[in-house]
Amino acid sequence: MCKKIDSGIGIFIGIILLNSLSFSQVELTAFGLYNINLFYPNQGDLNIKVESEISTWYSEWQAFFSTVLKQKSGPGFGGRITFNIIPSTGFEAGFEYIMAKTSFAKGLVEDLENRVESLGYLDWLETANRSGGNVIRYYGNVIFNFTSSDSITPYATAGLGLTHFKFQKQVGPEIEGGGSDYDESFHLHYLNSSALTLNGGLGIKTLFSPNFGLRIDARIFICDPDFEQILSLEILGSPIFEDEDSFIQRGIHIDTNLNIGLFARF
Repeated sequence: MCKKIDSGIGIFIGIILLNSLSFSQVELTAFGLYNINLFYPNQGDLNIKVESEISTWYSEWQAFFSTVLKQKSGPGFGGRITFNIIPSTGFEAGFEYIMAKTSFAKGLVEDLENRVESLGYLDWLETANRSGGNVIRYYGNVIFNFTSSDSITPYATAGLGLTHFKFQKQVGPEIEGGGSDYDESFHLHYLNSSALTLNGGLGIKTLFSPNFGLRIDARIFICDPDFEQILSLEILGSPIFEDEDSFIQRGIHIDTNLNIGLFARF
């Protein structure tokens, strides 16, 4: 009896596999997107060693050692490859490049520039990048297609991937200065960061022909990155801080994409 049950299960699984292989489709999608930041990390940890030193600094300097990073909205582009194993279910790999710059909080750099000018060191602040960098994502998702007409297919998707935040040296945000009477040099920047990311969304596919169509969807992305601030300070040729881990901005990061693209089905 058990052998018959095992044989029956094997036959059933075999039928499903044969059906999936006979149905299997591959979709290649190229799309444009617009990214909107919904929630940015708002917690932080200040290095005790740095904290004791900056307690005597002007408030315009001290302001940078806090949760000052923000993300701007921005356009982007990407691509996906989807393998539909049965009509209702598929698997997808995606890539996104987002031109959403990270910036300092509004007014922060202007306040510092005004302070430096009031002290008579107008040329001291050599670099004051207000924003820069980009966001890159890779992810793998499951696609659930809903029953619909032949030309229109609504779907839901969920998955896991990586988000890379790029704002290392020379892509901002950063502050650099030097050349006062005290032969000071100062540099503050952030390291690139990556975080495991959950995503989910809803979309719709519309066919123009049996093999080509338009795809529109909206997705939300949730991750928990650490943005590490690095400080260098030298006075009279002696380093006070040398690439010191000065502050870490951390917490939940949530953003959303609306993307529209064309796909080809094989």
